[in-house]
Amino acid sequence: MPRASKEQAERNRERVVETAARLFRERGVENVSIGEVMAEAGLTHGGFYKQFESKEALINEAFALAFSQSSRTWDEVTRRVARAEAPATGLNALVKHYLKERPLEQACPMLAFSSTASTSEVSAGLASSYRRGTEALYAQFKREMQQTLGASVEPDELETQTNVMFSAMVGAAMLGRAMGDTPLSRALAGAITASASASASDAGD
Repeated sequence: MPRASKEQAERNRERVVETAARLFRERGVENVSIGEVMAEAGLTHGGFYKQFESKEALINEAFALAFSQSSRTWDEVTRRVARAEAPATGLNALVKHYLKERPLEQACPMLAFSSTASTSEVSAGLASSYRRGTEALYAQFKREMQQTLGASVEPDELETQTNVMFSAMVGAAMLGRAMGDTPLSRALAGAITASASASASDAGD
């Protein structure tokens, strides 16, 4: 294959994965067909199998891309705040960002892909892809907790507080996504945000 054609094929493949990640986040994996992905990417349906072995192969790559995109966004949020204010405020900024209402195509992949990853029919490969992505975001969140709580915190205490805050943040976002803008969803998000703010304030004292 000539170099120009090979480079174009690689660009087309990247466009398909980017398009799939966006559509899967917006509408759910099970609600998006290969034909829809290819049409949205501006490519023919017939070209799909020149690039991917199956829809599952595409889903795997789309999962990896979506989790990577979220990780980069989290980094940008915390770095921006740390430069402008103080490192301990990164957690507060991250929680606020996570709970902020946003378009579905920018939804957290932990939420957007959970229904796919939790079905009994899901393959071991897809389940593993989801698990790796979630564990990577958890580790990133834990680093922010460490930055906020300080180096003196005991490992067990760090683990406990991280688990509570992370699960509460994701749970509040999941309920907000399912229920919409209701008094309860606002109260839950507000409680988690206040808790993160209090942790940052305590660290600064």
